[in-house]
Amino acid sequence: MSRKRWIWVGVLVGAILLVGGGAWASRGQIAYAGIAAGYAAKMTCSCVHVSGRPLESCVAEFPEDARNALTITEDGNTVRASILFGALSSEATYEEEFGCRIVN
Repeated sequence: MSRKRWIWVGVLVGAILLVGGGAWASRGQIAYAGIAAGYAAKMTCSCVHVSGRPLESCVAEFPEDARNALTITEDGNTVRASILFGALSSEATYEEEFGCRIVN
């Protein structure tokens, strides 16, 4: 192989290692974001359907940085919370006899 080809192979291997290392290093934050979405969906569902409060009142209880990162929507008996522009989301649904539970 020519010297130019070896340089390109080295750059490609370096880029793959850099992307892989970044993904490995951020795995904890991604898991935390998924847990936070589930928590927000369940708590908001309980607040709206069990306590009977309006959605805006329930969302106002989250810290300001969480309110800025979360998108919470209500569709009938289902509350959906998403983070990272919808990349991670969770739903909680209300059942009359049992209250709210996380669906996914």
